[in-house]
Amino acid sequence: MGVRLSMVKMLSRLPGENNNNYSYRAIKEGILSLELLPGQLLSVGELTEALKVSSTPIKSALWKLHQEHLVDVIPQVGSYVSRINLELVEEASFMWFDLEKKYLKSACNYFSEENVDQLRRNLDLQEMLLFQQNTLSPKKMTRQFNELDDGFHSIIFRGHHRDNTWKAISRMNMDYHRMIIFSQHHFEQMIAEHRNILSIIENKEMERVEDTLKKHIFKPLDYWRRYKEGICEKNERKIFMATT
Repeated sequence: MGVRLSMVKMLSRLPGENNNNYSYRAIKEGILSLELLPGQLLSVGELTEALKVSSTPIKSALWKLHQEHLVDVIPQVGSYVSRINLELVEEASFMWFDLEKKYLKSACNYFSEENVDQLRRNLDLQEMLLFQQNTLSPKKMTRQFNELDDGFHSIIFRGHHRDNTWKAISRMNMDYHRMIIFSQHHFEQMIAEHRNILSIIENKEMERVEDTLKKHIFKPLDYWRRYKEGICEKNERKIFMATT
């Protein structure tokens, strides 16, 4: 099965965006939204037709996504959307947990008011997004929530001058974001957990850090394992079987 053109052709270009960046962003969004399913063939010819670009930026995008573990490139065969790698997700999640736990505890001692305000504004946007979810497509809802979720945690790392550390974790966590698709009806709970994290910083409750963060980071993995055990709806199982 090749690329379904409708899954990538509707993405609008950003102002001044060149063909390389546009191709990369369009294909990546299709993968992270699960509109391009794990294991699906990515035809260079169909992608060039869908995105109205030459094959060069498509090939460049596929190679970049291969380095991010989102595309499998098989020489002389073709490129495919990678299957979700639970082992890689677990490795990235444990690294994320260990580092953010350290920075959250540090934030209980000192975190600038500017950074705290940034967390509050991010959470306000999450609440607004939740309020609008019935008017948004699942794809748009998930994409915007993932961006805000990533932004929320990046503020904690940036507040400790560890921007590049978060970027490295975020790159490793691409499959984690795909897992979020399966738990999108838990967005309200995830936002509540973000509120708890902010409360820990504001009230300097260092003793709550580990349990709160553990629940927040590892819950999507637990939800994913439920799929492996067959505890899911029939229509969800069809997608799950394509991802493993």
